Amino acid sequence: MLAPGSAQLICGNRRLGKIALSTWGVVLVIALLVATTMSTNDIAKLAVQPWILSTVRMLAFALALAWVVILIDAWRLGHPPGLNRRHRLIMVGATVALGAMVSTPFVVAARYAEAAHDLVVRMFPSGEVAAASDGRLNIALLGADSGDGRDGVRPDSIHVVSIDVLTGEPALISLPRNLENARFPSGTPAADQFPQGFSGEGDRSDYLLNATWTYGEENPELFEGPSGPGPTAVKQAIEGTLGIKIHYYVAVDLMGFRDLIDALGGITVEVNEELPIGEKGRVLEPGVQELDGYHALWYARSRESTSDYDRMERQMCVIGALFNEADPSSVLMNFLDLAEASSNMVQTDIPRQDLTKLVDLAFDAKGQELMSLQLVPPLIVPADPDFSRIADETAALLSGAGRDESTPQTMGDGTTQSAEQPAEADADADNGDGGAPADGEGQGDAADSTPDDGGNGGTDDDAGDGGGDDTDGDPVGVSSACSYG
Repeated sequence: MLAPGSAQLICGNRRLGKIALSTWGVVLVIALLVATTMSTNDIAKLAVQPWILSTVRMLAFALALAWVVILIDAWRLGHPPGLNRRHRLIMVGATVALGAMVSTPFVVAARYAEAAHDLVVRMFPSGEVAAASDGRLNIALLGADSGDGRDGVRPDSIHVVSIDVLTGEPALISLPRNLENARFPSGTPAADQFPQGFSGEGDRSDYLLNATWTYGEENPELFEGPSGPGPTAVKQAIEGTLGIKIHYYVAVDLMGFRDLIDALGGITVEVNEELPIGEKGRVLEPGVQELDGYHALWYARSRESTSDYDRMERQMCVIGALFNEADPSSVLMNFLDLAEASSNMVQTDIPRQDLTKLVDLAFDAKGQELMSLQLVPPLIVPADPDFSRIADETAALLSGAGRDESTPQTMGDGTTQSAEQPAEADADADNGDGGAPADGEGQGDAADSTPDDGGNGGTDDDAGDGGGDDTDGDPVGVSSACSYG
């Protein structure tokens, strides 16, 4: 069992034994080289290349089958016909058990390779690789909700992750879903259609930033491109508003987000304020909480006694806690469930040809300070946004201006994220300055509904900070709502 082919080499087909032992030796050498010379980054880059995954899958199945054949042949060489019936049955049982034992690791490896291959092929299209703009790669992250009672897809959570392609320095820009008069890049059909910004007659909610996806689907002639009319409309609206190129988008179905958390085994957050979470009379108490997908989704989406900006902070805290939980061992142990959940909840135009570069950037970004900008009141009034200031704040963030080394995150106006900022935002909302939602989604009763039936009125988590790297062992991602780490 430890040296396949040794039985054949001693008392059987010596040529077959030499081939089996040589093959096993090559496998051991390759495994040793991978373990001692390749970094996690290198292995991750191999794991996003479909042809490598297909090769690993076929080789693993072939090795499992070959080893079982070698064991059966070794059993034959033991002359079982010369044994009594009881001893022959014992040998048969032992051979079957050994065959299952030695083939299982290869079958598992083949299954993992197959799942990874299918995930890469299904999730990431084949397409043209985007070139960085001004040394940065910008990806729109959209929390999409197209559940029952929603008119089309509304990416209510809208963020941009920008990464320096040379240093891996990350930045996060958060936009309010209810931003009005969003701009489109000059020279595009949408800019000609809306020279004064995305607006028109009729329901005000039909011309918010989070309505651009649905508008694009309804008017595909204005938004041609490989990403599809809906995502292209959102990307162009973000581009025109921020004044930067959006290279890719990733849309996450927030209902599938629940399955992803369950597949990972839940998340741990420290809740700072009591919050109703769904069942009538049930509240989430302050303190360290282990949340499954159902309760994590409620925690991120609940409207009960909170504002848009409270939910904004909670959702970013949940996202940060999710990434904090996703260490290599947890991902490996739950890989099959994670692969299935991810393929059902993520839509993107990132081409698989660019995945190796993105893996490099992700590893470079890990551990670096996350600079962030929240385009929310009092900095920006969504109902009457100052687009010149938005562009200036964005440019300042991406150039590193205003960096404060003493804090993991900074706001565009030079302040740190804290409890005071959402309070000011709520004051603006109450005064009619556009901080409150304008899309007609009601407050809902969080105590009487589940997150699947729209009781929260949709996912309106406009902005927030995910948290930086925990270098001192203290909690990271701290906000007025919760912390993780």
